[in-house]
Amino acid sequence: MLRVLVAYFAILVVLPAPGLAQDARLSRVDRIVAIVGRSVIAYSRIEEELNVFRSQGNTLPTDSADLMALRREILDRIIDDELLFQAAQRDTLVQLSEQDLIAEVEPSIRQVRSQFASELEYERQLRATGFASPDDYRRWVTEQKRRELINEMFVSLLSQRGDIEALPPTEREMIEFYESIKDQQSPRPPTVSFRQIVVRSMPEATERQRAFRLADSLLRELQDGADFNETARRFSDDPGSGERGGEMGWVRRGQGLVREFEEVAFSIRPGVVVGPVETAFGFHLIEVVRSQPAEVQVRHILISPEITEADQTRAEGLAGQVAEQLRNEVPFDSLAALHHESMMDRVADDVPYERLPEAYQTVLREAQLGEVVGPVKVPMGEALTGWAVIDFMNSREGGVYTFDDLRDQIREALTEQNALKRYLDQLRQKTFIDIRL
Repeated sequence: MLRVLVAYFAILVVLPAPGLAQDARLSRVDRIVAIVGRSVIAYSRIEEELNVFRSQGNTLPTDSADLMALRREILDRIIDDELLFQAAQRDTLVQLSEQDLIAEVEPSIRQVRSQFASELEYERQLRATGFASPDDYRRWVTEQKRRELINEMFVSLLSQRGDIEALPPTEREMIEFYESIKDQQSPRPPTVSFRQIVVRSMPEATERQRAFRLADSLLRELQDGADFNETARRFSDDPGSGERGGEMGWVRRGQGLVREFEEVAFSIRPGVVVGPVETAFGFHLIEVVRSQPAEVQVRHILISPEITEADQTRAEGLAGQVAEQLRNEVPFDSLAALHHESMMDRVADDVPYERLPEAYQTVLREAQLGEVVGPVKVPMGEALTGWAVIDFMNSREGGVYTFDDLRDQIREALTEQNALKRYLDQLRQKTFIDIRL
């Protein structure tokens, strides 16, 4: 919702200005504008940032003094980027896998490539901007993304360790920031607020027992030396990770894992397979491959009980009873405590219609404020459904974001920015910096 440049070092992958692609090398006509520690910063780095600035629809100053001030501001950001990168390289806990790097690079390359009608036109533009080939451009993008991701990981690690302390902004700073970005914001979309009780379709007890027994027998086989990858490919009911031998990659706390799975994944030692761990999706066998502060590389095998049409009909009927009780003024919290599926949000506050599942949009656009609607069938993941009973609380027309709309986001953004700036000021005091612009 809030499009603000609070990160000092966000990289927009575009084609640099013609003749200015560097691939970390100085050309004959380039010159050094700063030395940071043992690294040099070339003048072309500034021009590349100016190209990004123009590509975002901005106009460069026509006054030479104003243009030089903009170049100095850009150079300051580049120096901060370099200071942070050098500090990150000295921290042994900052480790970026090639797999994670490729996952970031490929979409960026595809985005740029999609702007050209043909491969020939794409390669012609690359050559015009100083790249010898698409591979040359890919190497350049990879290096930019590597620095960006390493810096992001390092800042996250600093926050977790308490090495950078929160520095809340003043009210005046927040208002000034809002004034600087309010004209850059997209219009605020129409939104809706509601609370819901989601009744999940539950399997029969015999089917649940079958799934548990299979998961338990697979656990014993793994403990006796069976290959995890092969077992996952053969038996896992998770179509995404199953095809990859159960690999889920690196995951962080609070980023989408169901509670029961997360609690186990962040409490076990690497190399130990545990389970069966029951979640709404079924029974999991979980192994942590590697761990770092606040994130783990994990793989799992999922055995899901089969959900039949009879199971779904039974859940729909129960949801209908809940809706009727709610209409008869049975307390919402009492009903939610008995029937609500914990993996689903209970309250949605000021959520844009466009972010809601289509089924929600349909019923809420036709409902009256205060009305209880449903049951509404809602997807909850692969082969998992639920029935939502919705208490329609409020709606809001679209318009312009006010300061009060963005107050919390601005406070959070400036708190992080101020804290990082103070940390960077400390790095500047400890590092040799020679500015020649």
